[in-house]
Amino acid sequence: MEDRIELNTWTGGSDQQSPGIDRHVHNNIQNGSSEWDAEVESSSVNKASPVIEQAAGQSFEAYPDGGAAAWLQVLYCFCIFFTTLGGIYAWGIFQDALHAAQLAPTSTLAFIGSTQATLAALCAIPISALVTRYGNRNVAIIGAILSGVGPILAGWCTRSVAGLLVTEGFLFGFGQALCFFCAATLPSSYFSRRRNLATGLVYAGSGVGGAALSLSADGLIKTVGLAWAFRILGIIFLAINLPCAFLLKPRVIVSPINPMTRKNGMTWRRLIDVNLLKDFRFVLVLLGSAVALFPLFIPPFFLPLFATSIGLNSGAASLLLAGFNLASATGRIGWGFMADRWFGSLNALLLCLAANATSTLVIWPIAGRVEPLAVFAVINGFCAGGFFSLIPGVVSSLFSDNDLPVAFSMIVSLWAPGYFLGAPIAGYLLQAFGGPDSGYEAFRPAIFYAGGLGLFSALMVFGVRVKEGGSWRRRV
Repeated sequence: MEDRIELNTWTGGSDQQSPGIDRHVHNNIQNGSSEWDAEVESSSVNKASPVIEQAAGQSFEAYPDGGAAAWLQVLYCFCIFFTTLGGIYAWGIFQDALHAAQLAPTSTLAFIGSTQATLAALCAIPISALVTRYGNRNVAIIGAILSGVGPILAGWCTRSVAGLLVTEGFLFGFGQALCFFCAATLPSSYFSRRRNLATGLVYAGSGVGGAALSLSADGLIKTVGLAWAFRILGIIFLAINLPCAFLLKPRVIVSPINPMTRKNGMTWRRLIDVNLLKDFRFVLVLLGSAVALFPLFIPPFFLPLFATSIGLNSGAASLLLAGFNLASATGRIGWGFMADRWFGSLNALLLCLAANATSTLVIWPIAGRVEPLAVFAVINGFCAGGFFSLIPGVVSSLFSDNDLPVAFSMIVSLWAPGYFLGAPIAGYLLQAFGGPDSGYEAFRPAIFYAGGLGLFSALMVFGVRVKEGGSWRRRV
C-alpha cells in the first residue's frame, strides 16, 4: 500500500475510502474534475460522512513537513537526480570530445543528448502506470540498473554514432526516465508548506551532479580516455543509484476524496483528464512549459563548444559548464525558497522564465570573452534550474492535489518535442552558419532562436497570471 502515492495511475488491492459517496457530496468537498463511478445509496452517504470530515480535517496534518524520515527521502531522491539528470547535463563534455574526435557533426551528436532527455517526457504516462503497479522502489531499481549499464556499454561504442544512440541515448535515457518519475514528486507526500523547498532540494541534485560529472568527465577523458570515462561513470551510477532506489518509500496520504474508480477488482486512475483541457490556465501552462523546453538544454549542450570557439581550452570549458550546473542547483533551491517565502509558485515561474530569456538574448550574443560568458552561465543556469523545481508547485497551486498526478504527467508528456528537437535545431542552425570553428558569431542564430522561444514561454505564463487575477502582490 505504500506505493499508492504520486504520479500513480493504476494500482491493485482494496480501496481505503468508502465507495458510497454521491456526486453531490464529492463536489461540495473538492472542486475537481474526477469522475465518480460508484453506485450511490443514500444510507451510505451518512456512513461515509465521518470519514470525509476526518480526512478533510487532516489535510495539512497528513504531511510531516520535516523529520528524519522525510529529509532522508529528499536525500535519496537528490542522489538519484545527481547521477541521472546530472548525467544529461554533463553530456556537453562528451559531445565536445566526440566532435573533437571527428565522430559526427554537432547537430548529430546533440540528438544523443536530446534522446536521453526526451524519454522522460515521451514515456511519462506509461511510466506513471508502472510506478503505480509495481511501486517507486521496484521501478527505480530497474531504472538504476539501466542508467548504469548504458554508459558502461557506451565505452565500446565511442566510434559509432548508432551504438552511442542505443547505449547512451536509449538505455541510459530510459533508465533515468524510470528513476525520474520515482523521485520527482515523492517529496510532495512528505511536505506541504515546505513543498517547493523540498522539491527544489531534490531537483538541485541534477545541477550539483551536472557540475561534478562535467569536471569528472573532463578529467577522466584526459587521463584514461573517452571509452573508460564512460565505463567508470557507469559504475559510479550503479553504486549510487541502486542503494538509493532500494530505500525509496513514499507515504500514503489520507484524502477525503478517492480519485480512483474500481474496475474488475482493481482501482484505476485516469491517464488523461480531458476536463483539465477545458481550463484555459492549464492549457497555457501546458503549452508554455512545452515551449520553454526547446531552449533550456541549449546552453548546457553548447557551452563547451562555444567556449572553445572563443579560444578557451577544454578545462576552462568544463569549468564553465560546471558553473552553469552549480548555478542551476542553486536556482532549484533558491527559486523554491523564494516561491514559498515571497512570490508564490506561479509568480516565481514567470520571473524565472523572463530572466532566463533576457540573459540569453542580451548577454550570450556578446560573450566573446570569458568574463561575460561566465556571467551568462551563472544567470542562465540559475533560472534554468528554477523552471524544473517550480513546475510541480505551480500545478499543485493552480489545481487540486487529486489532479496533480494526472496534470503533471500530461504536462511532462508534452515536453518531448522540446527535449528531442530543441538542441538539435540549435545544432543545425550552428552548422548552417559555419559551425563552431567559424567563431562565436556563428552561434548567434541559435542563441536568438533559444532566447525568442524562452520569451514566448514567459508570455504564456504571463497569460496564466492575468487569468488568475488579483493583485500582482498576491502570492500565487
